[in-house]
Amino acid sequence: MQANEAKVLEISVDALVVRAKAIRKALEDFLFKLTNEHQTLTWPTVLDNFALLSGQISSLLAAMKSEKMPALRNYPIVPVRLSPDPDPHLLALTEGRVSLMSHTETPNYLRTKPDPAVEQAERQLISEVGLHTENVSNAQSQVSMFNKKCNKVLEKVKTARANWKADIVTSRSNPPTFNPKATEELVAAAYFGRGLKPPQSLASQPQINTSTVTSFAVRGTMPVTGRPNTGVRMPVTKRP
Repeated sequence: MQANEAKVLEISVDALVVRAKAIRKALEDFLFKLTNEHQTLTWPTVLDNFALLSGQISSLLAAMKSEKMPALRNYPIVPVRLSPDPDPHLLALTEGRVSLMSHTETPNYLRTKPDPAVEQAERQLISEVGLHTENVSNAQSQVSMFNKKCNKVLEKVKTARANWKADIVTSRSNPPTFNPKATEELVAAAYFGRGLKPPQSLASQPQINTSTVTSFAVRGTMPVTGRPNTGVRMPVTKRP
């Protein structure tokens, strides 16, 4: 390995270690909240912690797949020494997580695939549930069809909303076909009588000539008050 290549590898590994420590810190904080603050912990807070962890893991994977990152698969980790005795230097280097590198623990630490027993249990579970390749492909086709239908409905809703907004703008831009003031006056007159003239009172009616009434009394007849004169005369009864 050349010096330049070794330097690039060291810088890349250090960057990955920093990102991994940030993920570990976020996991520790989240586990602390679940353990000690579970009574006051709210669902939005849990979602925020999951979103933070998901973003950090995605960032770590993107950094590992970057073109600037050297091919780490070309640099396998090989233990230099295996011993059943505890190693203080390894314990300090791993911050108390790994105390020794023995023949029993090393395969689990450096494993890149699940344990064979775990793989066998997973295959058995898949066979029992029936999650075969055909069923998975059928489910995926149904999901894609459902997504297409949802997208069509969403497009129709968007189109209807756009048309509704256009109709509102058009109705507002058109000139009104009525006089709002005249409408208000009509409603006020119908419900409250505003603007209507009151009926004529008796005082405003034309007065009867006194001489005419006297002449009718002398002749023994009087016209009916408040009614038109139809030629019918009412006799006047003389007092004894």
